[in-house]
Amino acid sequence: MIRRNLLIAVVLLVLCSALFAQDMDYSGTFITQAGVGLPNTHHNSGDFLIGQTSFDSTFKVYSDETMLYVNTILLYDAIAGQSSNGTSAFVSGDNNFALQLREAYFDWRGDVLALRVGRQISAWGKADDIQIVDILCPQDEASGLVNDYQDNRLGIDAVRLSYIGESTQTDFYWIPFFTPSPLPLAEGNPLNDVMFGSYDTAPGSYDDFDLPDRELASGEYAVRFSAYMSAFDFSLYGFYGWDDMPFYTADMNGKYKRMAMVGADAAIPAGDFVFRVETAFFPQRYIQASEGGTKQRNQIMALGGVDWTPAGGWTITAQYVADIVTGSDSALDRHTYEHQATLSVEKPFLNETLTLSGSFAVDLRYFSTSTELMAEYKLTDSITISLAGDFYFAGPDKDGDYGSWKDVSCIILKGKYSF
Repeated sequence: MIRRNLLIAVVLLVLCSALFAQDMDYSGTFITQAGVGLPNTHHNSGDFLIGQTSFDSTFKVYSDETMLYVNTILLYDAIAGQSSNGTSAFVSGDNNFALQLREAYFDWRGDVLALRVGRQISAWGKADDIQIVDILCPQDEASGLVNDYQDNRLGIDAVRLSYIGESTQTDFYWIPFFTPSPLPLAEGNPLNDVMFGSYDTAPGSYDDFDLPDRELASGEYAVRFSAYMSAFDFSLYGFYGWDDMPFYTADMNGKYKRMAMVGADAAIPAGDFVFRVETAFFPQRYIQASEGGTKQRNQIMALGGVDWTPAGGWTITAQYVADIVTGSDSALDRHTYEHQATLSVEKPFLNETLTLSGSFAVDLRYFSTSTELMAEYKLTDSITISLAGDFYFAGPDKDGDYGSWKDVSCIILKGKYSF
């Protein structure tokens, strides 16, 4: 009932705003996709791992210096893979239908100040599909098999005040309500075994988690300073809030912990190349302990990357990522030094109606790998079909970071209509 009333309120707000607006835009995307497990999976060969149909609609209402923006997604999941947390189900307890209010905010922009209030998404950092400083918005861990990294961000309820200079912008965020990352808690979600398969018991719902209190003292705060120079761009970041993922006790109860982060990134163009660096420092961050509970350690994450766009429409991106925590790893559920490398290649053909792409990642400790191969074809300006293969392989000695996903290797057929 609450969720239905919220949707009605949003629709009425959009319609009333349109009466007084100078302009209004409406756009949408319809996507249907299905994915089947590959023969190299142990348990899911030939099984449907993905079966989703979604309708993504966006309203933009303009009036003078203001804008109202509303983005909603109506989703049907044939394999009942929605999170059983009561926050995404269209009807309580229904794991097939979901209604998401992804973003809903109003903007005001003056000469040097700007204000954005409401549910919003902000992408931080310059890494390609890697989370380093990009911690402001949580990731939807329940949809990691379906969505790309960019589409997996969730909106946060926030107030953003911006100071705009000639070549700089400073954003201040106040986030009064904590938004956790949805987890694959529904039994129909194939990622449930990936995340919880190694445990004797798994949480059944968010009732097993200790969420932060809904009070003023539990708010989150963030700041971003960005400068756009003739030779390079850079940004500085600061965040004080909550870790989006819970930490588990021995009996699989979960608790969310406070965290802080300071970070920076830069992008330096040089001819056909763009060199990117990004780093983040997390002082005394909570780390999952191997026997349950947590330990506090300083953590540093860093990335170096290069984008190359040679003649012929090629786009080639390579990255190296390091993740370091201080102290001994004997009590931690991870190693003190973890690192990986990624490579992606993309090339359009047939007057840019056909695009072939491939991405590859390897964790450099156990040499587990992830590979995605995709062919995307534009039937018209509005209709696109694609065929993709997601392949995950364990390392020679242990599963590693990507080997734990080996049972969700699949072929995905997708159709998209945009207007």
